[in-house]
Amino acid sequence: MKNLIASVLMLGTLSIFAQNDTTATTIEVPDNQNNTQNEQVEAPPKQTTAKDENDKKAAVPFLKKIYVGGTFGATFGNYTSITVAPTIGYRLKPSLYTGLKVYYTYSTQKIQGQKYDYHNYGFGTFLRWFAFSDLYVHIAPEIYSYEYLSLDNNANVTSTTEWVPYLWAGAGIRKRTSKRSWVSVHVLFDLLNDKNSPFEQWEPNVVIGAGTSFGR
Repeated sequence: MKNLIASVLMLGTLSIFAQNDTTATTIEVPDNQNNTQNEQVEAPPKQTTAKDENDKKAAVPFLKKIYVGGTFGATFGNYTSITVAPTIGYRLKPSLYTGLKVYYTYSTQKIQGQKYDYHNYGFGTFLRWFAFSDLYVHIAPEIYSYEYLSLDNNANVTSTTEWVPYLWAGAGIRKRTSKRSWVSVHVLFDLLNDKNSPFEQWEPNVVIGAGTSFGR
């Protein structure tokens, strides 16, 4: 009888221990799930790739690549001429620029003591490559409409208009006056030398200009 009671007590004890172990296992399961969730939240930061850097460069606002400028020139005397040439440009790359240029010239000339007024105009495009810092190479195809005054056989003043093409090529230098503005000077030579051009063959054309951009 004592052996039977002892056996029952031992079975009861084992049953309690088994229940306690099962309860402990059940409590640990949520802890493992929480650990798994924590590992997912604490993922390592994404590394920046070369593609991401290129995407950032491509995202530069369009207006920040545009600049405006121009040139101004004047001569006075028996032949007076005033020229303005506004320019709008676009930065293709940090060292490569292109753009459009429009010219207008108002001129007066005295012939036989009488004053005559006439107008010349033109337009063109250009490509400018900064080879070394602020030193650049400049190429510019352009076309002008020139009005010429002359005397006929009866000493009457006649006017004729001619379209003159140019292909300017040369080099220059830029000097910044602020973060977004600059002045420049370049010397160009006409490679076409059209017969109606007012320039002598290989006569240098010195151009002084200025400009400002919307962003550097």
